Amino acid sequence: DQVEGVGSAASAAYKTFIQLVNTILPIVMGVILALGIFYGIQLGLKYSKAETDDDKKKAKGALINCIVGFLVAIVLVLIIEIVLNQGFVSKLFPTISDTLN
Repeated sequence: DQVEGVGSAASAAYKTFIQLVNTILPIVMGVILALGIFYGIQLGLKYSKAETDDDKKKAKGALINCIVGFLVAIVLVLIIEIVLNQGFVSKLFPTISDTLN
C-alpha cells in the first residue's frame, strides 16, 4: 500500500538534487584542479630546492601523494557525474524513472 504522492515527491526531490549536483560539480572540479596544480607546483619547487637526499625523498613522496590524491578526486567526481547523469539511479528506483519521463 503506497502512500499517495510519494512517487512524485521523490521524483521532484531527485530532479532538484540532480540540478544541484550539475550546478556545483563544475565549481568543485575547478577548485580541485586549481588547488591540485598549485600544490603540485609548490611541491615540485620544494623538491628542486631540496639539498639533502632526505629532503628530496620527503618532497618526492609528498609530490607522489599529491598526484595520487588529485587523480582519486577526479575519478570520484567523474563517478558521481556518470552515476547521476547516465540514469543509473533511475534504473535502481523505477518509480523515479517513471515520473521523470
